[in-house]
Amino acid sequence: MGYTRWLAGEILDLVRDNRFWMTWNLTLAFVPAFLALLLFWPPHRRTFSWWCGVAVFVLFLPNAPYVITDLVHMRGDAANAASDGVLVFGVLPLYGAFVAVGFGCFLVCLELIVREVRSIRPTISRWSIELTTSAVCALGIVLGRLARLNSWDTVKDPRRTAEQIFTTLTWKGSPFAFAAILIAVVVTTSVLRALLAPLVALTARARDRPGVA
Repeated sequence: MGYTRWLAGEILDLVRDNRFWMTWNLTLAFVPAFLALLLFWPPHRRTFSWWCGVAVFVLFLPNAPYVITDLVHMRGDAANAASDGVLVFGVLPLYGAFVAVGFGCFLVCLELIVREVRSIRPTISRWSIELTTSAVCALGIVLGRLARLNSWDTVKDPRRTAEQIFTTLTWKGSPFAFAAILIAVVVTTSVLRALLAPLVALTARARDRPGVA
C-alpha cells in the first residue's frame, strides 16, 4: 500500500509538471478538428467566407500531428523517473495518451477532408488525399519545430514569417527533417487507425443492428 501511494504521488507530480504545455498543445490540436467539423460536416456552400475559414483551417491543421514531435520531452521524463514503475505506469501512458488524442484530432480532419475532396472529385484515391495532407502538415511541423513559428504568425508578422520560412527551407537539413516527420506522421496515423478499427467496426454494427420491438 505504501509503494502504491508513493507511485501515485510520483505519477501525479509527472502530470503536474507537464500539464500546462500538454494542455496548450492539445488545445491547438482540437482547433483544426473543430474547424473541420464546422466547415465540412454540415451541408455548405463554398462561399468566400467559407474559403477564408478553410485558409484558417489549413494554418492550424499541422498543430494536430505536431504532438508527435513533443516526444522529445519524454526522454527527460524517462531519465528522471524515480523507478521503473513510474516509467511504465506514468511516463509511457501519459505520452501515449497525449499523442493518441492529438492524432485522433488529425484523423477527424483527414476523414472530413477526404469526404470534402471526393464530393468534388469522386474518383480520387484516399491515399493521395491523405499523403498530400500529411505532407502539408509535415512542412508546417518543420516550420513550427525548427523556426518556432506559430499558426497566427502569418497574420501577426507576415514579413518575419516569410523570412523565417525562407531561412528554414533553404537549410540543407530541411529535406531530411521533412522526410522524417512525414514518415512519422504517416506511420502514427496508420497505427492509430488500425488500433481504432475494431472500435469503429463495433460502433457501425451496433448502429446498423435493427431495434428490438
